[in-house]
Amino acid sequence: MKDKNVCPNCGVILDEGVRECPLCHHKKEIAGSEKDKELYPSDILHLSEKKSRIHAWELSAIIALSANLICLIVDIVIGKGINWSLYSITAITGLWLFITSFTFFLKKPILLGLSLTFSTLGMLLIIDLLNPPIAWFTGIGLPVSVTFWLLFGIFLVLYRKLRYKGFNILAFILIEISALCIVIDLFTDMHLRDSIFIDWSAITAATLVPLAGILLFVHYRMKRGKDLGSFFHV
Repeated sequence: MKDKNVCPNCGVILDEGVRECPLCHHKKEIAGSEKDKELYPSDILHLSEKKSRIHAWELSAIIALSANLICLIVDIVIGKGINWSLYSITAITGLWLFITSFTFFLKKPILLGLSLTFSTLGMLLIIDLLNPPIAWFTGIGLPVSVTFWLLFGIFLVLYRKLRYKGFNILAFILIEISALCIVIDLFTDMHLRDSIFIDWSAITAATLVPLAGILLFVHYRMKRGKDLGSFFHV
């Protein structure tokens, strides 16, 4: 015989599914409630977040391998050799290494930055070696890539350290874009002209840096309790 649903406080028999006594308003505890708790799809996705990321990485590996094989076969059949497919294979493999870095080092900024940096440098070096001798890697690819990922690492550190995130994030992005443009202009001139003549990057920085300053000013003005309406008197 099935056990009756009885209030443990006053002994009143409760209807099926009722967990609060209508007489004494005692709430009956449900044994094993956590175990018998209904699971929703969102709960399952949350519980398997790490596994989902691994499965996505495995799928990306299969896609990358398939794409590389397709490029190689097409190059052999149509091009009668292995030529342009080497560039495609290098680029696809480099992209897969980026996905690998974010998959395993997403919450480890230092390892993530190092992994992305070496993946980029390796990909660019191989592309340059495919058409020997080494022409542009040491002069442009190496310094620009290191600068980019260094700025990216600085941004991640700032993003984690900042308590208030708003216009200041956009300002830091604009400042780092300006710095990257100057580095690109600098090393491009040194490699191609054997001289330094910063031109377009100076214009870019002169446009973005003042805008970043305005965003920082607005952000910290709002942080002290000023909203945009009162700031612009609207």
